[in-house]
Amino acid sequence: MRQDWMSANASLEDTMATEDEADSMQSLLLQALSRSVGGERGGNLAQKNLALVQSLDGLRRGLLHRVGSSVYGNLRMKVSRVTMALLDDVSNLVNVQQPSTQGRCSAGDLRQLILWGIRHNVMWNTQALGISSQGLPGSFPFLSCPSTEEDKLQSQLTPAQSSPITAPSSKRISKQKHLLELSAIPHSKFGEANSKQRDIEFSTSTEILEAACNESIPGLTGVSNFTVFLYCKLFEGENGSVKSAVAHMGLDLHATCSDAAWYLSAAEEDFFWVHVCSEFFAHEFNNTVCANSSFWLQKAHQAAVSKDYHISNQTSIDELCVQLSVEATVSPELNENCLAQLGSRSLTAEVFRHCFLPNNSVMISALCGKESPDLLQTLPEGSWAAAYCLKIHNFSHDDTIIEACQYKKWTVQHFTNSTLLELCGQTLGLREHICLNATLYHQLLRLKPRLADVCADLQAEQESKKCFLQRFFDMLPAPYEFDTSQLCVDPAPLLVDLLHKLSVCEVEGGEREGFLVGMGYVLRVLDFMVGLSSGLDEGEGEARQGLGQAILLSSLLDNTSWATLQPEASMSVLHTVGVFLRREQNATLKENLLSCFSPILWDLIQQNDNSSALRVLLQEYLQMPRDSIRTLVMSAEKDAVKRFLSHMHQSWDQLQVGTNQASQQELQAMETMTAAFIHKFPRVTPELFVDLSQFIPFMSVSDIMSFPASLIVNDSVLTAIRNHSSGMKSLQKKAFVKRLLQSNVVGDVPTWPPYFLSSILPLLPYLPINHFQQLTLQQLSPLVELLGNSSLDGVRGRHVLRTLFSKRKNLTSNGILRLGVLACYLDPADFGSYLQDSAVSTALWQQLSQCTSKGLISASGRLLAWLIPAAKTLNISSMGSSELSALSGLLPQLGASFLLSLPTQQLLEVLSQPGLHKYSPAQAFQILSKISKDANLTVEKLCSLKPLLSGLSPAVLSDLQWSEISKAAHCPCWRALLTDLKPAHRAILYSAIQEALLRDLRNITHQVNCLFSFVPLRKLIQAMDGETIWRGIRTYKDVHWSPQQAQFLFSKILEFTNITVKSVRDLGSIAGGMSCGILKLWTNETGFAELLEFVSELPGGTRPALRKCIVEELKKQPELNLNALSSGFAATLPVTMIENLSNASVRAILDHIKSHFVDFLILPHYKQTNLAERAIAELDSFLAEGQIGGTLLDNLGPLLPFLDRDSLTLVDRGALALRVEEIRSFCLPKEALRDISGFLTEKDLLGDPSKWQVGDVEHLGRLVFALSTKQINSIPLTVLNKDLVEQVLLSQRRWEDSVVGGVCVSQCMDQHNLKQQTQSLIRGIVKARSRKAKVPVPNCADIRGTFPSAWSSTQLRRMPLEELKECVEVFGQDSSLSSEQRRSAWVKLRQFFSPVRELKADQVLTLGSLVTEMGERELQDINLTDVGVLAHLGTLTDWSFQKMRAVILSVIRKRRLKVEQLTAVDIVTFGHLMCGLYPSEIKRLSPYNLSVAVLFLRETSLPCTEQQLEALTSCLSRPDAFGPVSAWGPEIFSEIGILAAGLPDIVLSALLQGQVEGIIPEAVAQMTPKKMAVVFSAVQLSWMSVEQAWAVTQEQWAELDTEQRHAVGLARYEGDILLELRGRNSAPAASNTGNLPLCLLALCLLLWQLS
Repeated sequence: MRQDWMSANASLEDTMATEDEADSMQSLLLQALSRSVGGERGGNLAQKNLALVQSLDGLRRGLLHRVGSSVYGNLRMKVSRVTMALLDDVSNLVNVQQPSTQGRCSAGDLRQLILWGIRHNVMWNTQALGISSQGLPGSFPFLSCPSTEEDKLQSQLTPAQSSPITAPSSKRISKQKHLLELSAIPHSKFGEANSKQRDIEFSTSTEILEAACNESIPGLTGVSNFTVFLYCKLFEGENGSVKSAVAHMGLDLHATCSDAAWYLSAAEEDFFWVHVCSEFFAHEFNNTVCANSSFWLQKAHQAAVSKDYHISNQTSIDELCVQLSVEATVSPELNENCLAQLGSRSLTAEVFRHCFLPNNSVMISALCGKESPDLLQTLPEGSWAAAYCLKIHNFSHDDTIIEACQYKKWTVQHFTNSTLLELCGQTLGLREHICLNATLYHQLLRLKPRLADVCADLQAEQESKKCFLQRFFDMLPAPYEFDTSQLCVDPAPLLVDLLHKLSVCEVEGGEREGFLVGMGYVLRVLDFMVGLSSGLDEGEGEARQGLGQAILLSSLLDNTSWATLQPEASMSVLHTVGVFLRREQNATLKENLLSCFSPILWDLIQQNDNSSALRVLLQEYLQMPRDSIRTLVMSAEKDAVKRFLSHMHQSWDQLQVGTNQASQQELQAMETMTAAFIHKFPRVTPELFVDLSQFIPFMSVSDIMSFPASLIVNDSVLTAIRNHSSGMKSLQKKAFVKRLLQSNVVGDVPTWPPYFLSSILPLLPYLPINHFQQLTLQQLSPLVELLGNSSLDGVRGRHVLRTLFSKRKNLTSNGILRLGVLACYLDPADFGSYLQDSAVSTALWQQLSQCTSKGLISASGRLLAWLIPAAKTLNISSMGSSELSALSGLLPQLGASFLLSLPTQQLLEVLSQPGLHKYSPAQAFQILSKISKDANLTVEKLCSLKPLLSGLSPAVLSDLQWSEISKAAHCPCWRALLTDLKPAHRAILYSAIQEALLRDLRNITHQVNCLFSFVPLRKLIQAMDGETIWRGIRTYKDVHWSPQQAQFLFSKILEFTNITVKSVRDLGSIAGGMSCGILKLWTNETGFAELLEFVSELPGGTRPALRKCIVEELKKQPELNLNALSSGFAATLPVTMIENLSNASVRAILDHIKSHFVDFLILPHYKQTNLAERAIAELDSFLAEGQIGGTLLDNLGPLLPFLDRDSLTLVDRGALALRVEEIRSFCLPKEALRDISGFLTEKDLLGDPSKWQVGDVEHLGRLVFALSTKQINSIPLTVLNKDLVEQVLLSQRRWEDSVVGGVCVSQCMDQHNLKQQTQSLIRGIVKARSRKAKVPVPNCADIRGTFPSAWSSTQLRRMPLEELKECVEVFGQDSSLSSEQRRSAWVKLRQFFSPVRELKADQVLTLGSLVTEMGERELQDINLTDVGVLAHLGTLTDWSFQKMRAVILSVIRKRRLKVEQLTAVDIVTFGHLMCGLYPSEIKRLSPYNLSVAVLFLRETSLPCTEQQLEALTSCLSRPDAFGPVSAWGPEIFSEIGILAAGLPDIVLSALLQGQVEGIIPEAVAQMTPKKMAVVFSAVQLSWMSVEQAWAVTQEQWAELDTEQRHAVGLARYEGDILLELRGRNSAPAASNTGNLPLCLLALCLLLWQLS
């Protein structure tokens, strides 16, 4: 440490040498300038020649910049080195906090925070912290200075030789002059008056002390002559009466305290100074007085002469000697700093006066008296004292003068007011304010020309006070940016005293501590010296800033001074930390700061009530990793966390925390922080909950359920929940209600009083249905309006209506308005009359629309039958956009004709709103065509019209304004369009985009990177080679390529350049296209484990074949860390590998499943069950007495139905009853239906279905389909009314339309069984209820309340034409209609749509699937050439070959095309209709166009014959397409999708492993059973991925031989023999007895091997 400081000293000498050189250069320049333009003449010349002044100033600035930069740069470097050297020593003493390896860090204090900041380049505001130098350091608190040999020698001298006491100088110090008024008194007196005012205001006692020194007054009352003498000695030295060098040596009390003569002459009068000597100069006092016998002899002689023997026998000096001997001295009552100044040679007269003399008022009162007018008469006339006291009286008689003389607030008129100037002429700084302010001076000079002389005298006066160096610098004509008077300060005596002290004094405390404190003192001195040159160079500020940080560092050793901070200092710390957090890019560093010092920051924020700092801190917390947030909170002290929560609660409104615009990461961080706060306190009190209440919207269900039940019923807690209910999610509200129900305090629901129901009103709509249905008439009556304003769902709303209005006819118009949302749950038959009532019509329409938009009801059901007639009475043309927007939920059901009368601009405003329901293809086609014709439709606007995209056509796209799309919106817009559209519309749009890019958008082609993933593989092959891809890899690596695109790109790069295990990361998403062979080449590389981790984390998931390859390598290398794989990839691992995962990895998998449940649903059922069971094992701490209780059920969520039967039996039935509503949204696999239905029909839950009421079925909703057909048939028909059946069907339909529902139906459910269950549910509506009853004939309302295919063809034929016509669009969209049903409907409707040949495009779209029942002649007559219409007809699945042929040939003929001229868009839009061509015609298709079209047809199951499919694939194998199949890579098989099933048998049997891996699972399932058994050998089947193997249908399995089944089984279970045997035995196709002996034999052999 000291070596570093010595190095710094050496560098400082170099710096001073550089400064000397700079001084000599400046001197040379100054001499030249002073000789050329001297004195006043030079100043005038400078004023006349501005260019000269500017050039000279530029020269000066340049010189000083070069010299100053060198000096300051060197200084900064040395100070930085000293700071770094100090850091380690101070860190060891302060013990700065550092987080542990687990991220934990005990709370650091403020000093440690400051030190941490300095270490990490945080620049603290030293001035605000009170550290910066404000002047010369005046004391050495860290030094203990013994007496020197020189002091001892002086104590032995005679009094005459040693006494420092001399008579005051007779030279009289010049007195200050009087201020005179500017306008009336000569200007020469102005400066004197100004000087006197300064003395009157700031140094009232100076003249009194000066008079005492000059003997103008006999002395000071109450002050000893010796004290006066000490002051005068300092005062005369500072004012030039003695030599400067002598004066600056200060008071030598060492000598005085060693002077025996002084003790004898003045000791009693100046006993204070004797006391000072005895304590602070004890060695001198003891030698001179106590141990000096000659002193006592002289004192006795003195007493004898004066006849006062008391002096020699018992004096105060005696007592001091006694006290000195027992070391019990008592300090004089004086500030320690003042006493410390006595030993300093830099003691000034001002400091002495402040420490040892009375204040101004005391001295003035002692001289002039308190009653000044009376006392003045007693003072000698003409004496100095009389004149002084009269002056004091005159200048203090009226305080109003001071207020009037605030000249800085004056206007120009005030300065010209002679009366005011006369009154304020003595005000300090008035003359300088006038003369030095150029603007004011020139304004006043025109009004008072004499002012020039006054200001000239001021300049002359200032010149006379300048030292030589200051005058020398001011000779330059250019102005300076610093106060040149500072150049007159002489720092030499200070340095002399410092070096003297450091050489003879010892350091107090430990050596290291003392040295660091001393270093801080030296740094303060250096800072003061650097400050003398302030303004010479811009580098000076940086140098002083660095010095400030070093001084701050040295000050950290004093713990007491950092215990509390002033508000300004606290604010500065928070501001500096905030700036650091905002600017710092290193997340780890910021996390380190927050982890260790959050508690101290919390306290500072609370002390200053600084919401802005709290906002910055909270924002940074939200960017931290979730584990770090949890660790931070858990490691903080509980009291600190409580204070922080309390302050945050009080400041929450000021923080303006919004969740609407928060990112997903920030929301997760808030949830983590909330959980950490809750877990910090084992038992949450009501007070703590209130402080936590702002976090209620972020509380997890499990944390809510962990609160004490007694807590939830607390009034303050319920108030907090109610206040924050608007930000809560439904699951949170349900959790609070469930916890509330578990409290013994609330009792049964029917006993709840009204005030309690009002207090939980926001939670009431989430009360479990079985409890809500217990609410009575008396309880619900006062809450009708409140519940009407809530979001009450249909089940609860209908219970309220049934309870309150058992007879609907007692509802009046006013009653309807009071119902609010409850009105939506009235019987649809009652709506007709209410909608005709003008008093309630508007409000009811809007309420129905809101309910439809929120999904509470469906306007497409029975309700629509009453809405359509009522809508005809609406005057839509008079409605504004806001009124139409209020009806947006109903508009899709009211028909296109309802909207087409609106102006186009109004249509755009209404239909561009987010969250609207989709329009049918027919309506969308009409509305979109109108908009494109009447308005300039842009791409950006088209993207906002999502409800109309099903009506897209080439005509609309041709009118599109492609150039008008913003850069920020184009990618999300195009990606949304191309992703959401059906294949045919996607192909139409892609083709239009391609044409537009070639035609109009050359200027923005660089913005279409987001379209790369939609480019057909054939075009990619044509445009890309290895060099092109490698050259643009920076762009291409971030594109979300499809699996087949990535495979192609990877292979091309591999052909062009060598790829290593390290460089593969540079390929980004393209790396997902690597082949298994390439991966295996790197298995022995050192970075192989990291490679697997990288591949597993690629966006979009891992390709099945590559995943299989990775799993095989993981089996071969069991030492590889499975926990490093991504959670999404780990979820697909074999069961045996998942068993080896850590608990943390399993938790990550479960978290991934919750957020990506669709990925879970496509797993094999045995893996689903295994993961669900692992969840139970992971959450076993929640098992209550061996039961799966409520908390565990909440954590399991949708995994519950996937548990095995043994685990399902452990489910607590009471907890399950509270969660029936949540289970409605679960996917119920066919394997779990029996157990679920068993739960629901148990006595403790709903009981026997034959005894159910309407409320029971409403309670279940779509869970009715969990029951068996027999159980559904047992439900009384009186219960299954039309309204209730519609509710159940609607809930099931909506669930199937969801992403999870759609996948569940196709992957996990028995669709045949579901159809039978549905028929059982609607039996009471579609069938006669008794043998004698007539078969019901449906009307349109009945069709909408059920579905068209529910009714027989006979019933449909009997429907009135008007009713059928109202429902024609519903029939057209029902794909489950049989051919006979469709035929019955079309025969009835033909008369309405005749003549058929004149059908318009929108009418064809309205008919939908009914078109397939038209005759061939009719199909040829209709104009079906519109591509938008063909895009829909091509998706219909029930065409006969003849009708398909009629349509496609008709279109080709009318468009005058040949088959070979069909474009890629034509092929895609024809879709299924392509199967209307003969194989010979298919072979004439353009191979290139077909190869482009297959991207859009790859997932379409064409209803073609085997010969037609072979014709299509043979066309693809031509050179213009993909070439011979033998040369195809796996990417081509993936590109053609399902069409691969049409490859000839001989081709499929010759496929290699990589080619088999490229076949998609849908193509496997599409193959005929016999074909699969013939073409694929057992070896080829063993190459299958898990997805391919599970795609093998039961019919295909039945055709396979034993070896083939074994191969498929091993592929399904990823080589696990036991699982394969168990799976084969449980497979329906393998249940024949012929295979049983073989299975048993294989099992025995396996067990024998294992033994």
